[in-house]
Amino acid sequence: MNPELQRNLWLEASPFRLALIAGLVLLAFAASSVAPPAFATPSRAALALYWFFAVLWGTRSAALSVVAEIRERTWDGQKLSSIGPWEMVWGKLFGATAANWFGALLCLPFILWPAARDTGVIPALTYGVILLALGVFAQAVALLSSLVLIRRNTGNWRLDTFLCQVAGIVAAFTYYSLWSSVSAFERSGASTLDWWGQAFNLSSFHLVSLLVFLGWALVGCWRAMRAELRVTNGPYVWLAYLFYSAVYSAGFESWMGRQLPWDSHGAAAKLALASLTVLASTYGMAFLEPKDTVRLRWLGEQAGVGRLYRVFLALDCWMLSYAVTLAAGLVLALLWMAGNPVSSLMVLAMLGFLTRDVAIFVLMQSRAGGKGDFAALAMLGALYLLLPTVLNGLGLRGLDFLFLPVGLLGVIAGWSEGVACAYLALRRIAR
Repeated sequence: MNPELQRNLWLEASPFRLALIAGLVLLAFAASSVAPPAFATPSRAALALYWFFAVLWGTRSAALSVVAEIRERTWDGQKLSSIGPWEMVWGKLFGATAANWFGALLCLPFILWPAARDTGVIPALTYGVILLALGVFAQAVALLSSLVLIRRNTGNWRLDTFLCQVAGIVAAFTYYSLWSSVSAFERSGASTLDWWGQAFNLSSFHLVSLLVFLGWALVGCWRAMRAELRVTNGPYVWLAYLFYSAVYSAGFESWMGRQLPWDSHGAAAKLALASLTVLASTYGMAFLEPKDTVRLRWLGEQAGVGRLYRVFLALDCWMLSYAVTLAAGLVLALLWMAGNPVSSLMVLAMLGFLTRDVAIFVLMQSRAGGKGDFAALAMLGALYLLLPTVLNGLGLRGLDFLFLPVGLLGVIAGWSEGVACAYLALRRIAR
């Protein structure tokens, strides 16, 4: 057996704790069985307890699986062990949440038996798979968030644990409106969704999406654990995720063309959605990932001596996302150049301001250390919100191009600010 899983089972799934959980579940079922049907039923109580054990409490256990080791000063010893990244991931993910899954699995038969009686065996089993996938997905997102925040080394472990728990809960409740019950899942099956010009059953589409994103969350945990154990991560997995997320979001262009006044269909509209997705990933990873000055200086030195493939293998996720966004944006601007020049200029201006914003993240990290990312966020808030508001209040709305991607002047201003901030960041790194 995986030694990390075995150790967590000893710690978390003690007979006393399991007995307490079983007693709590039985008491809840007994109380719901004698309550008025309009107030509570055993199946409703079981569903509420499942969400409590698998999502609310399970995400906290998953987020604490590594954070608690750091607080107790045992994590360094574990990193020096012979346990590999994948064994460490599923040993933490399923070992630290063993007691949670014990309670959740006790509730599952009381959820599925009434569903099988009312709607049939196949829908009930499908709903059971959904509940299990949602629980694992929420816990995997919480664990992944904790591993990302550990690399930032903020030291605010209580706040970090809460934020990771919230991330897992939000990930689970993203699908809750569709699958709050078997009947809700069946009703969603009567609707269709256009994706890449094809009509898909809504419930099946979201189920497959959930399982695929669950797979990506587990891959993300594995890569984050590799980074924590000082194992080198190459760029190909992140590039594959960017490609998948871009293709996934671009497919909704056909649906948006029917729901919204979408002006441009076809390749340009699909590329626009894909570009927005990778743009969001650039900002997200620029904020989350550490931007170590020594590492950036090393990358510059390797590039200076011509070891470009070695540099490519060592690029961080935010660098790859920025490069993909820049390439996609330039192609989109070319596609829109003839038929939609206003949108083309806006895209070029956005790329300039993106370059400025990424350089601000790097510059603030080198100056303020661990608090640099929050300082960069505050600076971006001032640039995009406060200063344009002040200019509008002074009647100088014509100067919005200095801070917003509007028109040809916005292109000039965006790239001028981007080049200037990039120069300052590179100069700071070279010192």
